[in-house]
Amino acid sequence: MRYLFFAIFFSVLINAQKKQDKKINVKLKNELATIQKDDQIYRELMQSDVSQEQKEKVMKEKNLSKEDITDRLWSLMDEQDKINLKKVEKIIAEYGYPGKSLVGEPENETTWFVIQHSPKINQYMPVIKTAADHQEIPFRFYAMMLDRQLMNDGKEQIYGTQGFSSNDGEKESDPIIWPIKDVKNVNKLRKEAGFDDTVESYAKRLYGKSFVFKNYTLDEVSKFGEGQKTTEKPLNLELKKELAQIYKDDQIYRELTQHNITPERKAEIIKEKNLSTEDVSTGLIKLMDDQDQKNLVKVEKIIEKYGYPGKSMVGEPENYAVWYVIQHSPKIEKYLPLIKKAADEKELPFRLYAMMMDRKLMYENKEQIYGTQIRSIFSTKNGKTETLSFVWPIKDPEGVNELRKNSGFGRTIEDYAKDAGGFEYKKYTLKEALDLLQKKK
Repeated sequence: MRYLFFAIFFSVLINAQKKQDKKINVKLKNELATIQKDDQIYRELMQSDVSQEQKEKVMKEKNLSKEDITDRLWSLMDEQDKINLKKVEKIIAEYGYPGKSLVGEPENETTWFVIQHSPKINQYMPVIKTAADHQEIPFRFYAMMLDRQLMNDGKEQIYGTQGFSSNDGEKESDPIIWPIKDVKNVNKLRKEAGFDDTVESYAKRLYGKSFVFKNYTLDEVSKFGEGQKTTEKPLNLELKKELAQIYKDDQIYRELTQHNITPERKAEIIKEKNLSTEDVSTGLIKLMDDQDQKNLVKVEKIIEKYGYPGKSMVGEPENYAVWYVIQHSPKIEKYLPLIKKAADEKELPFRLYAMMMDRKLMYENKEQIYGTQIRSIFSTKNGKTETLSFVWPIKDPEGVNELRKNSGFGRTIEDYAKDAGGFEYKKYTLKEALDLLQKKK
């Protein structure tokens, strides 16, 4: 049984804006407007009511082929979401949440959309809550994100904003509203949160006038679709929850190493993990390594029991969790065939297999194929640390962009180097790269 989770949200049409405050950051406002457009552009093409004229306009603007439209929209959207997330994380690191008082409306909603479409809801939930409490974004946006977080964790939602449907690989089943914790009082909670309709009318607006709202239990949802003709199993919510925790554990110390982490998030992690100043300044690598080893033990047991826990078993983004753990382990070679099989069966995106293959080749001092791996060499000069970062040598640099496109990557190698590494792409031969590594020693 393949399941599709999706966020349920709606935009409020903004009336003519009042005279904006002098403190509005116009440059940032324009940047967020572009990010918002990029967030929505591929999603537009997925709407059943999109006009042919608009579809052709988007295809021309993004230089899309018919194959892109039919086969690669999810990959393109996923890649764009990652680009957007990097941008808004830098914005948050510099400004905090860019709310109404900083960028006006509707650009104050942009960062929320990007985070809502990312796997980092848990990380930024406190930031969203603070923005909502200070009326920098409508409180209902926090409510929608909280519901999404609860659904992703396999728990009952509060405000009734999230929907659920199953897909057996051929057709999508009738949708439902994800189970609600206190359905008797949900409409009161919705009103207090700023929603202007009941959950019943909201569901009808989403799914049609004939839709009849029913509150399901989590147990019923776990068996959802069992009556359909399919050889696939229902979603394993317990495993989904376990993998969500493993993914969180995989990322939490890595968050502290990111230059754009917010002070609030840093303090939250330090408190959660009871870290000392010494842990944060000099002990992170060891803590990360210890956690990676614990995670590897867990996922190897999971693989032994279930095989690769992919999208049809645990949904998204939990189907990424095992991949991350293996990617951060010394056992890539052992599990690469398993990752390839999962990618071929569309249990996880093919580009993840491509990234793991590239990492394996780089570790073996061989040329990579897809250009996904960046190497950094650190040296000290006049008492200062200098960093040289470069894309690890590529087997076919002339054909890599076409290969990347066909494998689900939305960026060229040149754009990837700028966005992910912050440097201009330069071709290195394998000999040049190995010489640089030798000099480092």
